Amino acid sequence: MTINVAILGYGLSATTFHIPFITTTPGLALHSIVQRSPTETNSAVKDHPSIKAYRSTAELYAAPETSEVSLVVVTTSNTTHFSYCKEALENGKNVVVEKPFATSSKEADELIALAEKVGKTLTVFQNRRFDSDFLSLRALLSATPSPFGKLVSIESHYDRFKAVEVNPSDTRAWKREQSYGNGTLWDLGTHLIDQALTLFGLPVRVFGQIRDERGASVNPKAIWGEDGFLDDFFEATLYYDGREEGERGFVVRLEAGTQSLRERQVRFIVRGSEGGWVKYHLDPQEDQLKGGLLPTAAEFGVEDESIHGTFITPDGTATKTPSQKGNYGKFYSNLVSAINGEKQLVVKPQEAADVIRLIELLGESNRQGKVLAVSR
Repeated sequence: MTINVAILGYGLSATTFHIPFITTTPGLALHSIVQRSPTETNSAVKDHPSIKAYRSTAELYAAPETSEVSLVVVTTSNTTHFSYCKEALENGKNVVVEKPFATSSKEADELIALAEKVGKTLTVFQNRRFDSDFLSLRALLSATPSPFGKLVSIESHYDRFKAVEVNPSDTRAWKREQSYGNGTLWDLGTHLIDQALTLFGLPVRVFGQIRDERGASVNPKAIWGEDGFLDDFFEATLYYDGREEGERGFVVRLEAGTQSLRERQVRFIVRGSEGGWVKYHLDPQEDQLKGGLLPTAAEFGVEDESIHGTFITPDGTATKTPSQKGNYGKFYSNLVSAINGEKQLVVKPQEAADVIRLIELLGESNRQGKVLAVSR
């Protein structure tokens, strides 16, 4: 049975990260799009003339043909995620929401409870679980025996250089609004934190630093969590106990920023007692999608050999490690199976809620300047 999909929003997220997979995943069909303010150069109707188009969610849910829709995908600005997810669930729809899940753990918990109450599937688009670099790291960490020996630390980066931008025609200008729910921690941090939790679960303690390195905040005295502040850098340290009794713990360091000028950007650094691993550059899927490559292409998600990771042994031997093939489409193929009752969700809503809890705790750690315990 085909799952008809309605998309809320028609910006970069919808056009680049969702529609290419919705239109190529067996069992899904693009039915309708809600676009509040179409323009000559950005129009859902022009790009997809066969779909139903609406200017508001009120129009969408009032339309008789929306009874054919069973899945709503929320790709709107961060601070609207909660209200649009709630509205979709109350209208009896399964829901996918872009990250972040919500802008508070209270909102996330409320949505989880509502989805359970109405018996609908709710998940968050944590597509970076299907990055080639992350899949490659996960494969190395799951190997038996471990090539790393006793794990000491992992660094996970999403660094780049971006000057302060002011572009009135940018449809993503909401990302620069200096209010709670925007900024680098909410944007890239959700991915890095989710990847860490996917590998190791919740840490026992965290320490966070959240800064505005470019000085773009309108209120120089404000800190993260206050209006007038917009972070462009964060650093989070997650402390884990040893995986076996008596074994020393390890740390996971997450970092994302916009003032990193390097010949090549580091993605992962793994340190262990018997080996280390270094990976540079990002997964290719985003650039491939922006370039118009379809997910069905054989080369989609395949990294160039020149950017494969390098494994280093104690004697200094360095060996290239082939990268896994990335595929964001696995998120949607899994979702189809989950809605049809055939498989469990890969991205469970409680996992996404844990990401929000850690973001809140990192914000409090930044405010206090202290390492804080993670409640279980």
